[in-house]
Amino acid sequence: MQKLYILLFGFVLVGCTGKQVPEGAIELPKKIRETSGLALENNHFLTFNDSGGKPTLYAFNLEGEIVKKHKIKGAVNRDWEDIAQDSAYYYIADTGNNFATRKDLTIYRVSKEFKLIDSIGIRYAAQKKFKFKKKNEFDAETLISFNDTLLLFSKDRKYKKTKLYVIPKIAGEYTLEPIATFEVNALITGGDYDAKNKRIALTGYRSDYSQHFFILNQFQLENSEQIELKHYQLPYKNAQVEAVVFDSTGEIWISSEGEDVHRPFLDKIDLSALQPVED
Repeated sequence: MQKLYILLFGFVLVGCTGKQVPEGAIELPKKIRETSGLALENNHFLTFNDSGGKPTLYAFNLEGEIVKKHKIKGAVNRDWEDIAQDSAYYYIADTGNNFATRKDLTIYRVSKEFKLIDSIGIRYAAQKKFKFKKKNEFDAETLISFNDTLLLFSKDRKYKKTKLYVIPKIAGEYTLEPIATFEVNALITGGDYDAKNKRIALTGYRSDYSQHFFILNQFQLENSEQIELKHYQLPYKNAQVEAVVFDSTGEIWISSEGEDVHRPFLDKIDLSALQPVED
């Protein structure tokens, strides 16, 4: 049985009420209110708007100011959900599939000069029908670069689990079979890998819109399903955390989209301040 950990901060974090942002967080402009993924470009963050937004990456600073816009010519934003990166490329996941109807799931490979290089097409081996289905297991919002592969974690509205798929970083068409399943009881919305500390971080939410955070320490593909999943609850209200990225020092940053009553924001999570509590 997996252990449940509750997130405790060494500082006071005030939940969002009305149209406020948490204390200490950085409010993001309305231009990127649907922030759905995070990456790094030198000293700036990169993000984008999901579902139907422009095929554009926005660079912003720690003041929350947009400093650059990078249009990815040749790409289409049908439902961009995450961005991963390695030393040579960015990988943009056009993998949003809310109702299991898409047959054009794509991962764009983009140079560090923001030129489209090629694309990777994917489909799920288990998906035989493409009819509208609200509760389905064929959506994914989390793409992670791991060595010479890409890791895709599913957003499973049917079982509230997350399945892990492995994809080559090579252009082509791939049919995916899961290599592991994690009992998160949440909808997973973002993730990243910290190579220095060999850990994966995942974000997600539950049906009551409580925000959750998961850590997989000493991650490896072999026997990945046996890795202990540490689970924390984030103290945000009126938020939906959509993305996470590790910076070069191992610090963890998350972003939350701004819809309805809440505003988009960027915040830093200090793992050294967390005190896990067993359920």
